[in-house]
Amino acid sequence: MDRDPIVFAWRSAKRRHAAAIAVALGLGAPLVGLGLLALRDLVDELLALAEPGRGPIHFLHLVVPLPERLGGHGLVLVRGWPLPESALTLWALGALILVALALAGLGWGVARLCVTAQAEAVRRLREVAEDAILRSGPAARDDARALAGQVGAAIRAADGLLAVGILVPALAAGSVLLALAVAAAVAPRLVAAAGISLVAAALARQLLIARTERRDDQRRLEGAALERGLTDLVRRLPAVRAHGTTAFEHARLGHVAERARRALTETENDLSRARAPALALAVLVPTVMLAAALWQAPAPAAPVSAGGLSAVLGALAIASSAVAAFLRQSRRRRAALPAFREIARAAASLEARARAPRRLRSQSAPLPDGGPIVLSTVAAYDPASGERLIGLDLSLPMPSHVAILGDRGSGSRVLAALIAGQLEPTAGAVTYAGTDLRSVEPAERARRIAYAGGEPVLMSGTLLQNILYGDPAFADGSSPDASTPNAGELEERLVEALSVTGLDRLVYGRGLASVLPRRLDATTAAAIVETRDALRAALAADHAAHLIEPFDPARYNRQATVGENILFGAPVGSAFSEARLAGHPFTRAVLEAEGLTRPMTEMGLAIARATVEIFSDLPDDHPLFDAFSLFPARERGFFEDLVARQPEASGWRRGPAGQRDRARLIGLCLRYSETRHRFGLIDEAMEARLVAARRTFAALLPASLTGSVEFYDPGKVTAAASLEENLLFGRVAGAEAGAGARVRALMQAVLRERGLERTVYRFGLASQVDPRAAESGLGGRDGFTPFERAAIDLARCLVRRPDILVVGLALDDRGAPEVMAGIERLRAARAGRGLVVCLPAECRPDEAAPFDVVLRAERTTVVRAGGPPDAAGTAPFGDRAAASSPAIESSTEPVRDRTRLTAD
Repeated sequence: MDRDPIVFAWRSAKRRHAAAIAVALGLGAPLVGLGLLALRDLVDELLALAEPGRGPIHFLHLVVPLPERLGGHGLVLVRGWPLPESALTLWALGALILVALALAGLGWGVARLCVTAQAEAVRRLREVAEDAILRSGPAARDDARALAGQVGAAIRAADGLLAVGILVPALAAGSVLLALAVAAAVAPRLVAAAGISLVAAALARQLLIARTERRDDQRRLEGAALERGLTDLVRRLPAVRAHGTTAFEHARLGHVAERARRALTETENDLSRARAPALALAVLVPTVMLAAALWQAPAPAAPVSAGGLSAVLGALAIASSAVAAFLRQSRRRRAALPAFREIARAAASLEARARAPRRLRSQSAPLPDGGPIVLSTVAAYDPASGERLIGLDLSLPMPSHVAILGDRGSGSRVLAALIAGQLEPTAGAVTYAGTDLRSVEPAERARRIAYAGGEPVLMSGTLLQNILYGDPAFADGSSPDASTPNAGELEERLVEALSVTGLDRLVYGRGLASVLPRRLDATTAAAIVETRDALRAALAADHAAHLIEPFDPARYNRQATVGENILFGAPVGSAFSEARLAGHPFTRAVLEAEGLTRPMTEMGLAIARATVEIFSDLPDDHPLFDAFSLFPARERGFFEDLVARQPEASGWRRGPAGQRDRARLIGLCLRYSETRHRFGLIDEAMEARLVAARRTFAALLPASLTGSVEFYDPGKVTAAASLEENLLFGRVAGAEAGAGARVRALMQAVLRERGLERTVYRFGLASQVDPRAAESGLGGRDGFTPFERAAIDLARCLVRRPDILVVGLALDDRGAPEVMAGIERLRAARAGRGLVVCLPAECRPDEAAPFDVVLRAERTTVVRAGGPPDAAGTAPFGDRAAASSPAIESSTEPVRDRTRLTAD
């Protein structure tokens, strides 16, 4: 890769840059020349009006003066057109206007060419980085991460350079040549003066740029020094208060500031001196040109017209601007060079590491359909975990089921990565049916030998897109639907993957928790509304109707918060979100109209007092505080202070401070739920007042806020609420143990009966995944547990249905029975195909269905702990798999029969 951004830009889009230069110079130079001729004739015409005796002027005539030895007569290039005095002015002005419009259009076309050239350069830079990163192995992660960061820095530093880095020097050279040509056309003696003026202007501009850079660097140093000094002052504050060293610190920081200011003053003085030549040249250049135009020695020369001199000065102004732009670009190029050099270094390093495997791949053949995996005197080291294996000599027949026993750190997962070709051996070779895995293209190897292990990585998008990660058909961010080719076969693979990994429960739960889309199709919306009555009937038949507290416009819902009862709907957007509900002017107006401001403030104070007292002995990071406190830990100090200075709800502070206190307490009250927090603050009278406030809220809601709330309506779906809330049209009462599980079991039966269960799964698969929340390890609607993230990674492999599946996931954080139950489902799904799994050391494979090979990782090596049954023992592997096939049918049948995972 080229280390110079301008060279890189040229090689990325040679044709576009060449076209931009050709258009800019080939069309732009004649247009500018035409404009200068029109300017010359216009000025000469103005002077002719002042001197009536002057002869007529030929419009756009062009005569190049010749030396005396060539006859002294001018070379006529364009005779021009004789025009009346009144018409010449109009034609000259019209020509200038047309030139301006033509240059504007030409500039737009050249800009489009430059923009597309820059896009090509950015694309090539991205491809260089992508290829280098994708070819990098596990040991090159740091270099790959550094390369990714440098690409962003390079694009920011080279912004504009990749577009006009070639054009600006060409324009500068072209404008200089044009200025000299105009000077030669007006009077040859002006050429030297024009050249000297351009050189002087360029040198003055370069000096000014260099001094400006030094001044800017020194100003940044001054700012950094002051920031360090003030930061250190904040750190010293306890010592300042303890020892009374305020005067000392003032003096110390004064010396720091004075040293920085002294250096900055020196650079500013240098910059001021550099400005002097530039200011002088602003007067000297016209003076020099006037002197050259008036110079008649040694022999009388042809006079220079005022219009000709104006044309020369205009050409010089254009050339000076172009040269200044070139010098500014040179400064930006120097700033961008380090980033491009670092990219070239990192890409070359990664390229060198990938060169040997690529040479092997150039000589390789496609992977065979089957055969043994053989490790010959293999040694390997995993830089991520620090595990190491040496002296491995193994032969694993495929297809077969292989178990590798060993706890974390034993090396079992290093062996799994070696078998899958994810980790290259430092010595020896790993072959599959005689083919070295290093010689196989990564895409082909992953298609035939899938690996679920390492760090499960989730991407932004839907859960379905994460499971189908790697399928080129959906690389554009789309999701499969009923019109997708092979949709039925894809659905079968999804069903199997979700059932085997246990993700079907996760998908179903996320489907119930998902918020309905704003544009839900009418058929689904009607089915959801109709299911409400069927679900109520099923609950009543099972004597479970009391487990649901429905949304009734005339009744207070004790399972909801005070704010939710007043809103009686789901907020759309942030206007009436929980965080902003208390402070919204309309909410405060409703509370004031219903006389609830003071009662809710008193209730909020009681809540704050009780919460502070209950959690007084718990630290801020205690899980009980996060689970049951009505205010976050960061606001604990504020409410403790408020309770201490406001023991009773009287004598509130006046002004903004008192308003803030009351608003925060009302916010606490709005988040309060009697069934959850049980402070005994809401009686039947208060419930009636809150229901009245609900009616006032709905009746007086302004038209501008109508779209900010989706009110609960028994006859339609609430688009901003969850699917479960829409189906129940109420909340589960938590007074009875197991109420939620009982209600959801009945709900699933009703949905299955009415054919809506597939809709729940479809919503679950369409739920969005936030990689940052998912990889935090926290559960919740947007997060996943480590086991769920590992299951998603395993489902990706199962959907591809590879020849061999290698599972190197960390399963030792779960109990042995739970691990083995999942392994049995996996083995049933992989019947007749290769499977390699890592198991914790305490796991004991089922003797009724033993693994074909059992290995045990011990320290830095692996030993064989078991093998396939002999001829007198149990049936061969294929027969055992056939015997166990009903297990997978029973495990996947509920999902397959009841659910269609792709959209209809």
